[in-house]
Amino acid sequence: MKKHLILVCFVLLAVLTANANNVTAYLTYATFNVPAKGPYIETYLSVIGNSVTFVKNATGKYQGAVDITISFTQNGEIKNAQKYTLISPETDDTSKAYPNFIDQQRFTLANGAYNMDISIADKNKLLDKPFVTTMPITIDFPENKVTVSDIQTLESYVKSTTPSILTKSGFDLIPYVSTFYPENIHKLRFYAEIYNSKKIIGEGEKIVLNYFLESSEKKVKLNDYSAFSKQTANDVNILLSEFNIEKLPSGNYNLIVELRDKENKIQAERSYFIQRKNSQGQLSIEDLKSVNVTNTFVTSYTSVDTLSDYIRSLRPISSNSEIQYAANQLKGRNLELMQKLFYNFWKSRNELEPQLMWLEYYKEVMKVNKEFGTYSLKGYDTDRGRVYLQYGRPDQRSKMDVEPSAYPYEIWEYYSLYDRSLSLTYPGNKQSNKKFVFYNPDLVTNKYSLIHSTAQGEINNTRWELLIHKRDSPSTNMDDTKAPDHFGGNAGENFRNPR
Repeated sequence: MKKHLILVCFVLLAVLTANANNVTAYLTYATFNVPAKGPYIETYLSVIGNSVTFVKNATGKYQGAVDITISFTQNGEIKNAQKYTLISPETDDTSKAYPNFIDQQRFTLANGAYNMDISIADKNKLLDKPFVTTMPITIDFPENKVTVSDIQTLESYVKSTTPSILTKSGFDLIPYVSTFYPENIHKLRFYAEIYNSKKIIGEGEKIVLNYFLESSEKKVKLNDYSAFSKQTANDVNILLSEFNIEKLPSGNYNLIVELRDKENKIQAERSYFIQRKNSQGQLSIEDLKSVNVTNTFVTSYTSVDTLSDYIRSLRPISSNSEIQYAANQLKGRNLELMQKLFYNFWKSRNELEPQLMWLEYYKEVMKVNKEFGTYSLKGYDTDRGRVYLQYGRPDQRSKMDVEPSAYPYEIWEYYSLYDRSLSLTYPGNKQSNKKFVFYNPDLVTNKYSLIHSTAQGEINNTRWELLIHKRDSPSTNMDDTKAPDHFGGNAGENFRNPR
């Protein structure tokens, strides 16, 4: 999704994030099976409303539309395909955020390996080329073994009153189209099907469906997020459940569904990766006091001011809870507690070599302080410094200091982007071909502000070109997203093709 893309595969589930000329969408899929009929694949697409062009329809309201083509090929032959236009909900208030909209499709396919070809385009931008990509998928539901479908994560579910494409096992399942769970989402809901347990384990036999979260890195089971369902073996067994993740700390996790027989032997299992960012469950003062820093590298940091600076430099790679907790500890200026806070931060990221990881990071801090700092701000406190430390050095950086009619601006592009505020050792939330736009409206200092990004969780402003050209081309029309043509003005082209 971009003429930009993010593609992450975990087991049989893929997450695609693309940006086709500002169209931002998220696509996931899951495979299922119908005994005696065969397998099928479901695709779940969520389009971000603010990234789509809304135009007036026949009723005088505004509506967006996206042209989508999804096809499945095997050895160059199309086995199934859909070409359709996805229409957004109507809105009559263009001053507010446009509504997001979702779509679900089903495709019948036999077991085997396929290429899934996807084309996405804004129907109301006729001159823009569609975003096109291909990803490999595999469907594998053999008849002679117990298998588990892909795990479908859900935004919500209700008892079905009228069967539709959303209906499975008597419930309407609203898909959750992401592996990322921000702190405002408190429930992890999911659905899975188990096939052939009656045939393989035996009719009338008891089975147990265990489901739990484990840490993605160390594969440690979280007992607070573990449950089971006792069932009788059947042609299809159903698991529809949820976990309250309000207090689940930030990190990378696997959701595991496994079937065990009466002898407690695992007959089948499926895994699904999720990522959590959460400011709940902060480190308590009692926890901090118990940290032992004897004979560690932090005991050499004996200046409160120096250590305060070091702790502040961690903000770009800290979770919200870590930032808040550090701010509270800095107010007290207690050297011992600050040492423990600093040591605990790095030990939690690299238990074996916390000092080495800090020194490697500090080299990057020194770079951003030198290049992005101002007379009143350290580089790590600026937008460019924060992005550099949080996501790493950009692959492309376009600097435009003297473009006519424009404030100085920069466009950064990342081919592969990882959010290091979640984990330096195991950075997650991979995104591809993401861009950041900074500008300097005061023309004097070195302070550039971030005004637009295609990265998840960052500011997204479709009117960013107007801000860059605001000094010569102010606009009060909220429907405008591009500045008038200017001699030498290349902001749009530089965004599409950073160099």
